[in-house]
Amino acid sequence: MKFTAFKPALAAALLAAGLGSTAAHAEPFYAGANLGAPRYEDGIQGSNGHGDGVSGKVFGGYQVTPNIAFEAGYADLGRVAGDAGHVKAHGEYLDAVGLAPITDQWTLLGRLGVAHIDVDTPNADTSGNGLKLGAGAQYAITRDVSLRGEWERYRPDVFGDKPNIDQFTVGVRYGF
Repeated sequence: MKFTAFKPALAAALLAAGLGSTAAHAEPFYAGANLGAPRYEDGIQGSNGHGDGVSGKVFGGYQVTPNIAFEAGYADLGRVAGDAGHVKAHGEYLDAVGLAPITDQWTLLGRLGVAHIDVDTPNADTSGNGLKLGAGAQYAITRDVSLRGEWERYRPDVFGDKPNIDQFTVGVRYGF
């Protein structure tokens, strides 16, 4: 075989090495927490509407490139009152996060992932898996500290249905 047959493979390897080197940007590991309010768009056991109290999440992630990160976390999706009593939900998630820098300080966020959600109602408790998606923005205060504002939608398969559970949050992200 001639060397020319290896040129595409060499080009792909150099490109992959170049993409890998972009991951060496400042502080690829990060953690954070958000607080907010839940909204149960669809009824769960007869309960829907704006949630009571506070919802939130804690998360950790790894930013692979300036435009891609993977994030895992725990979300408390608050509770909502219904005719039969309060419905509460919480769970774990794993997301791929797309980052689109607008300026040196502002970045748009988009996420797609999976979640495992536990739902507690007065009549029964259940858990289910489902898709999760979201969008938001991030503002860098310093190189390591950013503020985030996000909307996320969880669609767990619970009680034979796939209700939309929304969460609107603001929080902080810390790179290390």
